[in-house]
Amino acid sequence: MDDSVVITAVASGEVDTAELWQAHGAGPDGWRDVNKWTRELPERIAELAGQALAGAGAPDPSDTACVIGSVYGSGQVAETMRARLDAGARSSLAPESFLYFNAHGVTSLICLRHRLRGYCATVLGPGAGLQALALGQRRLRLADDGPVLCGAYELLSPAAAKACGSEPVTGRAAFLVLETAARAHERGVKVLARLGPVETGPPSTSRTSDVRATAPLAELAAALTDGPATTTVTASNHRHGYRCTAYKEGG
Repeated sequence: MDDSVVITAVASGEVDTAELWQAHGAGPDGWRDVNKWTRELPERIAELAGQALAGAGAPDPSDTACVIGSVYGSGQVAETMRARLDAGARSSLAPESFLYFNAHGVTSLICLRHRLRGYCATVLGPGAGLQALALGQRRLRLADDGPVLCGAYELLSPAAAKACGSEPVTGRAAFLVLETAARAHERGVKVLARLGPVETGPPSTSRTSDVRATAPLAELAAALTDGPATTTVTASNHRHGYRCTAYKEGG
């Protein structure tokens, strides 16, 4: 049985946060719109996740796992709450936004929208995109589970981008569907690429690297759509560097 890990679908795209930050910057006059975008933007992330699942032949959700990485998670919701508390507007806090205050909130929403009932985890911090990829691979090799929806998203606020050493950026999400080659063959789905292991090494000393968890997964998604036969992506946190290579099927 071929237990090598393969990629059977990808989806990646921007999640435009411009109107959220405009509303946030408007103070009390923008709070209603902040509530609206706090609910709507995660739904757009879930839509991209659905595109990846559809591309993988809509695997059985009962044993499809979900592993998501993010540098900042839903921390922008905490910023909103802090601003309202500082303004003495405790009664204006939106209870329906509390779901997204939890770092696991977006991952939970993805699972709810697509009825995923397999293993589920959220990884946070620099390097989280490739850490999520490593966790997805480990799950497949040790648990012999069904496919793993592996992804990353970012909704970095201007303050968070500055704290991370990044220029202000729009939101983004990227997803890969991983499974063993044997399971992909059994389901009759097309294999886009074989995935090498996520290797660790010394952390990067570059000050220009993209800090977002989505960066390496979005790069992989783009390469497998229209790119070279072999693509290596990297990421780093304060303790480790991460590196992974994908080999296009037939490349």
